[in-house]
Amino acid sequence: MAAEFFDTAEIALNDGDQCWGNLGLWREGDSYSGACHRLALELGDTAGLDNSSQVLDVGFGCGDQLLLWLEHFGVASLQGVNLSASQTARAIARLRQRGHGQHCRHLKQADVSEENRWPAPEAAVPNRILCLDSAYHFRARQHFFAHAATTLSQGGKLCLSDFVLAPTYRRGVREPALRAMLQASRIPRHNLLSLENYAAQLDSAGFTRIETRDLSREVMLGFAGWWSQYQQQAGPLPVRSRLKYAVTARFLHWAYRHELLRYLMISAEPGA
Repeated sequence: MAAEFFDTAEIALNDGDQCWGNLGLWREGDSYSGACHRLALELGDTAGLDNSSQVLDVGFGCGDQLLLWLEHFGVASLQGVNLSASQTARAIARLRQRGHGQHCRHLKQADVSEENRWPAPEAAVPNRILCLDSAYHFRARQHFFAHAATTLSQGGKLCLSDFVLAPTYRRGVREPALRAMLQASRIPRHNLLSLENYAAQLDSAGFTRIETRDLSREVMLGFAGWWSQYQQQAGPLPVRSRLKYAVTARFLHWAYRHELLRYLMISAEPGA
């Protein structure tokens, strides 16, 4: 069986028993786990999570963010869809270990593009759909937006962290290199849009009150700077994993420096 691209390799980067796997929101001196935790907190705060939140998490990784929604924000219910089989198994095991086994029946391993697989028919209608650092990987993100808009309850909110093209981006000599880096990172080129076109996709799907916040420096340069230091002192990592993180760090630094991409926190609400 072929190895999964989205697997549990990031566990080796974490502190203790943590299993984070996002790009992180970095401050000086952060560990990988600390930066990933901060990015998830930023998403939860943007979504206004509390004990009335019925959460659907799309792309929940190995489950640390699910624990954050439950234990820090105290959400009322939780369901999720995640592409990776190995990550989903790890997430379910972690929730059970922490006494949250009742939520595991609504955690599904599936492709988010297969809309009939989410949310679970017997689950609560979500009033928050969260997507932490994963939407740019979706095969059909616009289709996801449309389904999210019809899935959310009245007064609900979609919150995600995602890449857009930088305002100054123009197709040119760097486009072939950008496409190659995106292919290596499993990011479909059609997912990279200007902010104007990104907002238009949300609007077309039925979302209003679209708000964005630029986190590019703290995420893109933060990850690249951390990796340049970490790789010098890291213990043995599998060659495949080391190459994956090295390519990611170089890509983020290059895309930021040449004003190709920006990383945003985005929220939107379905129209009446």
